[in-house]
Amino acid sequence: MPFRPQRPLGRHFTDGTGRGWSRHTENAKRSSGTSQPATAHNSVAKSSAIMFLGTLTSRVLGLIRSPILLGAIVGMTSPAANSFDVANKLPNLIYMVVVGGLVNAVLVPAIVRATKASDDGGAAFINKLLTMAIVFLGAVTVVLTLAAPIVVKVFAATMSHEWYSLTVAFAYWCLPQIFFYGLYTVLGQILNARESFGPYMWAPVLNNIVAVVGMMAMLAIYGGFDPATASDSGIWTGDRIAMLGGVSTLGIVAQALILIWPMRRLGIRFTLDFQWRGAGLGSAGKASWWILLTMVVGMIPTVALSNAAASATNRAETLGIPFEQVAGNFAYTTAYTIYSIPTSLIVVSVATAMFTRLARHAAEADMVSMRKDMSKTLRMVSTLMALCTVWMIVLAVPVSRVLAASISAAEVVTLSRVVIAMCLGLVGVAAVNVLNRGYYATEDTRRAFLINLPFQVIGLVGYALCAFLPPVWIVVGIGLVMSITNTGAAFALGRGLSQRMGGIDGAKLFSSHAKLLGISFVTFVVGELLMQVITRVWAVDASVLLAAASIVIVAPILGLVYVGLMKLLRMEELESLEGPARALLRKFGIKK
Repeated sequence: MPFRPQRPLGRHFTDGTGRGWSRHTENAKRSSGTSQPATAHNSVAKSSAIMFLGTLTSRVLGLIRSPILLGAIVGMTSPAANSFDVANKLPNLIYMVVVGGLVNAVLVPAIVRATKASDDGGAAFINKLLTMAIVFLGAVTVVLTLAAPIVVKVFAATMSHEWYSLTVAFAYWCLPQIFFYGLYTVLGQILNARESFGPYMWAPVLNNIVAVVGMMAMLAIYGGFDPATASDSGIWTGDRIAMLGGVSTLGIVAQALILIWPMRRLGIRFTLDFQWRGAGLGSAGKASWWILLTMVVGMIPTVALSNAAASATNRAETLGIPFEQVAGNFAYTTAYTIYSIPTSLIVVSVATAMFTRLARHAAEADMVSMRKDMSKTLRMVSTLMALCTVWMIVLAVPVSRVLAASISAAEVVTLSRVVIAMCLGLVGVAAVNVLNRGYYATEDTRRAFLINLPFQVIGLVGYALCAFLPPVWIVVGIGLVMSITNTGAAFALGRGLSQRMGGIDGAKLFSSHAKLLGISFVTFVVGELLMQVITRVWAVDASVLLAAASIVIVAPILGLVYVGLMKLLRMEELESLEGPARALLRKFGIKK
């Protein structure tokens, strides 16, 4: 389908250079006597709905791509599946760090400042920024691709030699994704700073379409995964490796380059500019050093995690434990994909739309508005994520069956254990996501790094200890460590940001979360009783249709119980969700 970029949410006037956008926007602000956008269309609810729909579409296609199609090609718990997952891990890691850290923390405030302060609407700043990004990302990508054997050894030192060699071969095809992941992120944040949120969230749809088509072609050419050859690395010939790795990288290339179109629609014309001095990148660079340090420190626990997961499959093979019973790297990644669906659909959409407002409040030193928006956002996402936690834990087996339709029933049960362990920390990771944006908006990245550091250390130790568990429980233990560290980090970050802003409405936050905890427990008990009845009637891990039927029956009942208890306790957070809910319904063509 043709790609149609969303129009900017405010009134943007361009003359091809971006000057008109800055001038007219500032004039509108002065005449209205407020720094808020002039039109009602520029709302967090509408922006969140646009991003929600884009992310939802991408996630649906992404689940068809992996785990369904990829699981059909390499299996879920086979050594080949773990080899490809490790090879694809480094570009994904850097992408997540850039989105959640370096670029996300630094670019939006910097671009907002440059747009307001310069006569050209920030055009010169954007040219210098993109030039710097291309040079930096290109250099990093070349170095890491050439160093593929070393990189793989760092992330999978516990692999046997034959599977290590296959992983290196995959890595040569996958590591070039780093450049295009980074380019996609930089271009997307430029669009976000102009409050054009849609393209950034919709671009991954193209990536997944390319990958889905490629993997379907691969299944047609080579056939599906055969458990009888799961231990044979020799079936992975050069052309087969190139097709799987090449298809994955081609999708990322398309995802990045498609964003050039909406940028041109906004009047942004890029030209290379190597005159970086005096461009306003100085303060952004200072903030980025702490984010870069966060990235490096955060990579260390991930290395321990990856090696622990790789050791699970290796030890299982040595001990004669069936692969289907042991989660490895690919099972971890699949569980993480399922676990992150609520975060990507809800938290990222709301927090990204809110981030521009937080950056604006911080730039104007309006801590009153910033505290209000931060408290409201935290309570809103916690309300939604607590419900998602109950849903995901109660329905872990049928959800795993539906979202990984091509794997065996034994692998479904193995996968669902990891999903449950991870989902215990959903509320915590949502709070961390929102709170980090508060630090980024004030460009206090140093404090965010120092607060997160102890939890990185705890994670490192926890993942290393998990490697000593029985193989069946190694990745489950990793999921529990994630939940514990994310929840602890949320409390620490909240306390630090409260000191930074002069308060964060602590009494109301505590009261709301205490009520949500009680409501979630009651809803969970109801859900477990319902699932006990259903599993006596049919096996939810064996059939996609029966698993889907279980979800359709149980999920609405749990939702009604949850909302009913919120109304009974007269929680005001329920009312704050009506705006985004109505905006979402309108996006689906339902007027309400």
